[in-house]
Amino acid sequence: MKIDAFFGEGPGAQAQDGCSVEVYRSSPYAGDIEHLSEYLEPGTSVLELGCGTGRVTRRLLSMGCVVTAVDNSDEMLAYAPTEAKLVLADIEQLDLGEKFDVVMLGSGLINHPKPEVRSAFLGAAAKHLGANGIFILQRQDPAWLSTAAVGPAGEANGLAVRVETVSRTNGLVAMTLRYDRGGESWLHSFTLAEVDETMLELQIGSAGFDSVEWLDTRRCWIKAGFPRAG
Repeated sequence: MKIDAFFGEGPGAQAQDGCSVEVYRSSPYAGDIEHLSEYLEPGTSVLELGCGTGRVTRRLLSMGCVVTAVDNSDEMLAYAPTEAKLVLADIEQLDLGEKFDVVMLGSGLINHPKPEVRSAFLGAAAKHLGANGIFILQRQDPAWLSTAAVGPAGEANGLAVRVETVSRTNGLVAMTLRYDRGGESWLHSFTLAEVDETMLELQIGSAGFDSVEWLDTRRCWIKAGFPRAG
């Protein structure tokens, strides 16, 4: 299994990871961060890593957060809200020279198949988090990764999703999703690591964080901080 296999095709532009911009642009916000509201009070400075077209960015702004949103696709950022500070950059090389109250790495980016890339993501988060800040991380739903099978996978906002292919080898999941809407179709092929709880907690600790706490019953969201002095 090729572990850096990311590919997309269909109308419009595709990001480096194969995600179709049009699919992300037209997909509705699905309440992703409502359970995090206690950490996202008005005035909180938030660094959002991997913002895409800004679905979560818009919600952060509506909560009153001051948002810096990062993505490595200028086509994605073209649809992100300009009320945020938008930064075109790879997360792995990010160095803004700023610290934030909250650093958020969502969208299951931590499931990247290469351990060195996962470590680089965590290193970027640690570099930009303030001493008393909170790091919030989302992994892919482990139940979905372990059970997804070929067939329909849901529909939202007129966009039907289907699993076209899926295979699992040595902790890696290779999958192709098909999106259909109004006679148009998109394909997205990718490989993800099944990052288990122990593995993730160890990687977070290796990046210098502690106080790890799972934030939801599906154990997809986790928060951490830096060790307290004294």
